[in-house]
Amino acid sequence: MLKKIIVALAATAALGLAHAQAGKFGYGASDDNSQGLAAKRFSELVKTRTGGRINVNTYGSGKLGTDAQMQSALQGGVQELMVGPTSGLVGVVKEYALLDLPFLVSSFKEADSLLDGPVGQSLFQKLEAHGLVGLAYWENGFRHLTNSRRPVNKLEDIAGLKIRVIPNPVYIETFKALGANPLPLPYTELYGALETKSVDAQENGLGLIESGKFYEVQKYLTLSAHSYTPYIVLASKKWFDKLPEADRELVRKAAVDAGTYQRQINREETRKLVDQMKKHGLQVVDLPAAEANRMREKVKPVHEKFTEQIGAALMKQAREEIAKAAQ
Repeated sequence: MLKKIIVALAATAALGLAHAQAGKFGYGASDDNSQGLAAKRFSELVKTRTGGRINVNTYGSGKLGTDAQMQSALQGGVQELMVGPTSGLVGVVKEYALLDLPFLVSSFKEADSLLDGPVGQSLFQKLEAHGLVGLAYWENGFRHLTNSRRPVNKLEDIAGLKIRVIPNPVYIETFKALGANPLPLPYTELYGALETKSVDAQENGLGLIESGKFYEVQKYLTLSAHSYTPYIVLASKKWFDKLPEADRELVRKAAVDAGTYQRQINREETRKLVDQMKKHGLQVVDLPAAEANRMREKVKPVHEKFTEQIGAALMKQAREEIAKAAQ
């Protein structure tokens, strides 16, 4: 009888150890970026709330590969967790193109309402057929334009700029519509492309411009807020489905709670980073509202082009959610 108990305890311990070794969590940003800080918070929450049954190990700065490589690894079941931009999911779930549309939201309140409400949750549900589980939305934030050639004060100043964009059709079409020459590149290759002048410009949230040190290889920053990019925390469905149901809920809740923390510090950083950019020597342009409206008009065909892919009903639901939040 004693032997059976010892064997059972050993099996239980082995199972716990397997879970503890199961959580590789990858991301592209540096560990001191809000993404990295929240990944650490997520890891701590998971370990505490599961009593050490699941131990998530974090790997920042693209150590596990590009976003596309990590996403593929999750689908294949060789990596457990990642966080990256929703833009990378468009090739898997075409409706995610909705979140990339330029000038879709104009405030954090609108973005939160869209992501945390029925629209964001319905997009989560479409992932599981592709071997992925959506756990929570974090944020990159509003995207702004930097370049090494000239100040961008008006729409015409964008013309001809070679700009790195996320490898995503909406971003490519957006900057074509604005007159630039878009070049899709992974984030991990961006600094080198700017340094060698392979591209003149890039567009990103201020947090990534800071942590990526793009100010070292750029001269001008335009606060264009032309797009808002969410991050999404993804789990491998193969891994997630093996967890006990109670642990699945604990992991999901930890991702949401870490996301609340990440959004908070990302927004606090954003308010301070404009001054920081100036200290780095960047010439900062606050894009006039009239010019932002001209750009908004210029990219309307992009919205129209992707409505069929996204679905008219989903587009309508998203616009209603945004309008409600704007009231």
